[in-house]
Amino acid sequence: MHVDVGELIRKCRKKAKLSQEAFAELMHTTQSTISRIEQNLIACEAKFLARAAAITNSQDTVIAALFSADAAVQFLQTVPMFIGGGIINWIM
Repeated sequence: MHVDVGELIRKCRKKAKLSQEAFAELMHTTQSTISRIEQNLIACEAKFLARAAAITNSQDTVIAALFSADAAVQFLQTVPMFIGGGIINWIM
């Protein structure tokens, strides 16, 4: 399975209705870096993805992308204590 991390970051940012500039400020980086990550020109670390998910409140989007959507839903229903972002921190 291949996950397009750049597209995943973009989905998280768009879900939160943030511009690249606003998102970059929250992520303590530059707009150029965000643009390059979203275009898959540079890679980001797992911690960056986890932080992006937390900042944009998109943990569900990240989990669905990292696992299959069906598996993510089943997992979240089975392990309710991880809902709300804890699973992202636990994975990382």
